Amino acid sequence: MSSRAGTTMRCVGTGFVALDIIRSALDETTILERRHAGGSCGNVLAILSYLGLNTLAVGRIGTDGAGSELLADLRSCKVDVRFLDAEAGRRTPIVIQETYTDSRGKARHRFSRACSVCGATMPGYRPLLVGGVPEVAAALPPHGLFFFDRVAAGTLDLARRSRERGALVVFEPSGIKTESLFLESLRVSHVLKYSHERLSGLDALSNQVKVPLEIETLATKGLRFRMRGPGQAAAWQHLPAVTALSIRDSAGSGDWCTAGFLARIATHQKSPIAGLEDAKVVFGGLQFGQALAALNCSYDGARGLMYTMSRTQTLKATEQLLKRGVPILPASASPTFARDRSGQECIVCT
Repeated sequence: MSSRAGTTMRCVGTGFVALDIIRSALDETTILERRHAGGSCGNVLAILSYLGLNTLAVGRIGTDGAGSELLADLRSCKVDVRFLDAEAGRRTPIVIQETYTDSRGKARHRFSRACSVCGATMPGYRPLLVGGVPEVAAALPPHGLFFFDRVAAGTLDLARRSRERGALVVFEPSGIKTESLFLESLRVSHVLKYSHERLSGLDALSNQVKVPLEIETLATKGLRFRMRGPGQAAAWQHLPAVTALSIRDSAGSGDWCTAGFLARIATHQKSPIAGLEDAKVVFGGLQFGQALAALNCSYDGARGLMYTMSRTQTLKATEQLLKRGVPILPASASPTFARDRSGQECIVCT
């Protein structure tokens, strides 16, 4: 990866930034627990930083313990958090992920917004305040990429301002709440990426606003994409999945794919936006993202790979995987801590 990505390219992201609490059963009485920054936006920014880009998060969290853990982890990943507003008296978004083995012996994961002990609902996402966007936009450093995964008036305003400054805008929704706002999000975006498992049948909307690059991930079947640049036919093209060496936890695969693609397109000799018109760049970037996603499946959590392998090791393993080689992956790092399953302490709410 060229030095240009690591020294001058920056990605600003806003949307779902949360504390991920990843829990897996070690045995009948002990649960392993890891706590890392997460949410789609948080993961994409942390992974891009790991891959050598400068990244900056914009959003609202709380001054609680979860917020402190979230900020500490993002800082350790070298994500700029000065625009993550820690609001007094507010709680930080939390997502609980449980990994388990099903009756067929396959690794599975499930997400929850409720405490597994007391049942309390965990805090959720709070959108940017419209009134504060002009000040934030004026203070943001130059950036060539802008990522968002939630639709709100303030977010759209910030995305428009970044686009006007020349940034490539990437929209990765998880759902459609208000169709009018969703269409506005498409109009401000250069790239639309979504999961078939969460969103499908978007043709009626995406055909109204022809985003230059549309990507639909298809889980184990890979992904498909279509380019709508000048002189391009806009036909769907399919990319098969890169086979994972092992499946320990597939959470975060989409985030790795997104970050890998953006890291590659950020190195385009002219600009990321110009890179969208180059089929080879798009194809190569998506394959790179798929390979990263496949590697991460061997570890617990949405970003387990980051805590086990250096960037140099990961890039080498990715290259080997794309060449159909079999890289040797190190074992997962030690868990953060273990808890007695029989205990009644409310492990999240406290």
